[in-house]
Amino acid sequence: MKKPAFLLLWITGLLASSMLYAKPAPIVETRHAIEISIGGIGPGVDPVAYKKLRQLLGNAVAASVIDKFVIYGYGREGGFSACVEDRPSAQPPSKAFEKFVKQLNGIKPDPSTSFYSVNRLLTCPPLPAASDTVRVAKSDESKQCENNGISLADMQQQLGDIRVYVASKEHDDLARIALCGADTGIFNVYVIAAGDLEQAIAAGFSEWTYPSEAR
Repeated sequence: MKKPAFLLLWITGLLASSMLYAKPAPIVETRHAIEISIGGIGPGVDPVAYKKLRQLLGNAVAASVIDKFVIYGYGREGGFSACVEDRPSAQPPSKAFEKFVKQLNGIKPDPSTSFYSVNRLLTCPPLPAASDTVRVAKSDESKQCENNGISLADMQQQLGDIRVYVASKEHDDLARIALCGADTGIFNVYVIAAGDLEQAIAAGFSEWTYPSEAR
């Protein structure tokens, strides 16, 4: 065999071997925003978890880890829904922001008194005029003493191409017996354009109003 041909086969084999044993490239997270929702489900929100969340947010703001912090609303049993965003120049998100996300996911409120969710977004959605939006909801099917409700992100997929401006977990404000395995009364609530209401209803959602307000 001629030397050039032998050299070509050797290089080809070396490349094939390196591809076979090479580790897959790590997935780079490109979503720079975090949607946070915490609240009570009848009893008040878990005070320890709520205090820890507020401290994490305060520290992140003070250290310039997050560039945007928007409160969407406050819960009747304590807590709030909000969105935070990394600095626009961070490509990919900074190590400090990723550490912050990990700390958020490390908060574990008592599921018998509180709900808590952390969902990644590309950016925090702009808030439209309240008169141009409606709120639709569906039960997250969670049970007392179990942290098993359908997440905001998973249920949002049922809305298809409907634009969601705000997503939060809210309690229906009805009294329930405290019993493990019983319904919690927590709903996934989404703020959408008023013109998309019929499409959302067709997808199994209902327009959201508190029962106390309806009475």
